[in-house]
Amino acid sequence: MPKISVIIPTFNRAEMVVSCVRSVLSTKWPDLEIIVVDDCSPDETGASIRSEFGDNPSVQYIRNERNSFQAVSRNVGAARATGDYLFFLDDDNCVEKPIFDELMAAFSSHPQAGLIAPMSVHQREGRRNLIWTLGSDFNRWTSQPNDNLPNLPLEDLPAGVTLYPTTYSPNAFMVPRTVFDRVGGFNESYIQIFEESDFGWRIMEAGYEGYILTTARTRHYGFLESGCVPELRQLGIEKPFRTYCFARNRLRFARRHMDLLQVFSIALIFA
Repeated sequence: MPKISVIIPTFNRAEMVVSCVRSVLSTKWPDLEIIVVDDCSPDETGASIRSEFGDNPSVQYIRNERNSFQAVSRNVGAARATGDYLFFLDDDNCVEKPIFDELMAAFSSHPQAGLIAPMSVHQREGRRNLIWTLGSDFNRWTSQPNDNLPNLPLEDLPAGVTLYPTTYSPNAFMVPRTVFDRVGGFNESYIQIFEESDFGWRIMEAGYEGYILTTARTRHYGFLESGCVPELRQLGIEKPFRTYCFARNRLRFARRHMDLLQVFSIALIFA
């Protein structure tokens, strides 16, 4: 039975991360460790985790010395992890009980898979029961996201297909430890935005396959800060720092993964 390390980066979402950890524990996977990496939250995250799970040896809590964002937090968690498989999970999710049985069965039947993600189903008001995506990629000439059937109602999920190709996954995804080590983890220079895309693309460039598995699911509650406009957040222009990261990282991602003409197209026309 392979050991699974669940790595949950979190910042200032005490109530959400507690619910997230509870859902992971409810899966009852026999060999499981949960590593919560607190990115220097000013709220009661640490106290909540210790109060709820302090007696559970399966749950570890790490606090970053300063706010360092997702890529750093994921690498910190991976450095502590001892599992054969690493499952990276954003804190605004609750997983469904058979998720690890389904993911491990998919890895077993697809030995070339380097990344398999559960299907994320939105739970936020106004988007309830819409599927986030059934495959994520980017247009090589515009760098615009190219998602397969985004926001498809759950009841319209095609029957008979359980695996959809993807080059990366936001929100939640599993990788074998050997694959994580081979590609070198997350590139911390992205700070935020595109770090997941870069990680997935490096896995694909190393010769592995990526999939979204519809029988493994998370309920994604989509945390939004007070005053956040979802449409602006999706465009990457919600706040000045996020806007800066979106523009800078978009070009950095293009330079790393696309050819020269495509980079010029993105830089001069679309970015």
